[in-house]
Amino acid sequence: MGGSSMDEPEAGLRRGEGELMQEQVPADSSPHRDWSELPADLLVSVFVAMDVLDLFSVRAVCRSWHFGYLVARRLGTCCKNYSPCLLYSSKDSDPNTATLCRLTNNKLYRVVLPDPPFRSRFVVGSSRGWLATADEQSQLFLVNPITGDQVALPPPLTIKNVRGCYNTEGVLESYQLLELDLTTRDCDTQDGPDDLTLERGCLDFYLRVAMSADPSSGDCIVMIMHMPWNHLSFSRIGDTHWTWIDVDQRCFKYNDFFYNDSDGLFYAVRESGEVHSIDLNGPSPVVKAVLRPITSLINNDKYIVQAPWGDILQVWRYYWVLKEGVCRTVRLVVYLVDLAQQKLVETNYLQEHALFIGFNTPFFLLADDYPMLTPNCIYMTVDNMDYIYSEKFGSRQVVVFNMKDGSFTDLFPDGNSWLNWPLPIWITPSYSEGNNGQLHMSVPN
Repeated sequence: MGGSSMDEPEAGLRRGEGELMQEQVPADSSPHRDWSELPADLLVSVFVAMDVLDLFSVRAVCRSWHFGYLVARRLGTCCKNYSPCLLYSSKDSDPNTATLCRLTNNKLYRVVLPDPPFRSRFVVGSSRGWLATADEQSQLFLVNPITGDQVALPPPLTIKNVRGCYNTEGVLESYQLLELDLTTRDCDTQDGPDDLTLERGCLDFYLRVAMSADPSSGDCIVMIMHMPWNHLSFSRIGDTHWTWIDVDQRCFKYNDFFYNDSDGLFYAVRESGEVHSIDLNGPSPVVKAVLRPITSLINNDKYIVQAPWGDILQVWRYYWVLKEGVCRTVRLVVYLVDLAQQKLVETNYLQEHALFIGFNTPFFLLADDYPMLTPNCIYMTVDNMDYIYSEKFGSRQVVVFNMKDGSFTDLFPDGNSWLNWPLPIWITPSYSEGNNGQLHMSVPN
């Protein structure tokens, strides 16, 4: 997307394809001071300490601030701090609009996303300020809700075990999902395929999505976990197909994965607690087991995340579906991964950080830096696929787990305004690396 010009309205905020929404410029409480004449270098030094949602407000003050903001954006010096937000479709918004609820002050922001309509999408991931969503034909897109940048990934028919069913006119009508055989490194055609509608396919093709970098950088690997048996495939931005990771007979039954910026590897946890490192930097994937299997029990969902202080953690989450169709987390256990001793060590201390889990790639924030966050707590959204399969429009509670006293607290006890589809998800809004300062958001009155 191109950069804004100085011919834009002073308070114009990019909302959609060429549509601008006006925001009132606040009255100057100090009429004898001309804030528009602040030096550009001073403005840049202030902007660099703000996150993207604060910049949304200051860039609309006057022309000089708007220009200083654009200069700072083009220099790449802004927006290093990001506020945690819950992103969802609001009951009082149109289908193309997503709502961001900023946790630090509960302020709401509206973002208008490009087609396909947001309300028709399956939201299956977020990472580095981008959403991973699938449309009604199960095509996967990455979209930055702040800038409106969108990237289409290879079609689902290029996943190793997905086939298409066409009518007499050659129009795709449904999908077939085949078994995968890691021994032959091919599809198993002896068992009959699962028949999936175009819309249902996304629930089998994209159980998890993670990114190695900002997709707009052009140097980004996207990894997906897919059925059957939670296999992994990946694609680089610009690729035309998905590549199945089939180099080891243990490359299935995964639960979660993340990309480590420090060593350039993905790390994935299996349902047994076993951890694999996955190197995609060479001509073919290299998979190594870095932690032995820990358990034979599979009655929980497992997350894997790297902490800011360097440790790798696993989070084991236990669900219970109540009779009224509500899915609740009843237990959480956090473990430090001790690679040297090849074991997990239970912990109830996150070094004063808050952890966010759900369909998002898990992330930590230091609680002291964000008012209203509680240290050593885990903020979670619903992401249990068995429950989502059976209850597409079921309850989507957002809960905080306190590791100190073991309590669970509803983050929105007085009710919420979100729809249960698409699924609410955590995100830390950011600009695209290739974006030159465009915004398309508004603040509800």
